[in-house]
Formats: sequence, C-alpha cells, structure tokens
Amino acid sequence: MDANAFELSLEQQFELQCLQQEFQGLEREQVINYLLDTMQELMMRDNLIRDLMKNSLI
Repeated sequence: MDANAFELSLEQQFELQCLQQEFQGLEREQVINYLLDTMQELMMRDNLIRDLMKNSLI
C-alpha cells in the first residue's frame, strides 16, 4: 500500500480546521452528540464497504 494513501488531502485538512473552529463554540454535550453521530455514520459506511466487498466478483 502507498503510505501517501493515509495522508489527508489539502481539502480534508481545511475541512478539519473548519470543524475545529466550529467546535470551539459548542457546548460539551453538542460535541459529544456530533461525535456519536459521526461514529455511527462511519460504522454504517464500514458495513456498506464490507457488504460491497463480500458481494463483489473479485
């Protein structure tokens, strides 16, 4: 695997900085809820990728 594949693009770095600034103004509970929603979306994406790989013809 290419080691560069794990690095963030400039767009992703910018988005991360924007999120960091946005989180500065949020209450702790709001940040926790956002984190939990994000984790749920990542888990659903992982499940979709796993299902697609399982059903692929490779």
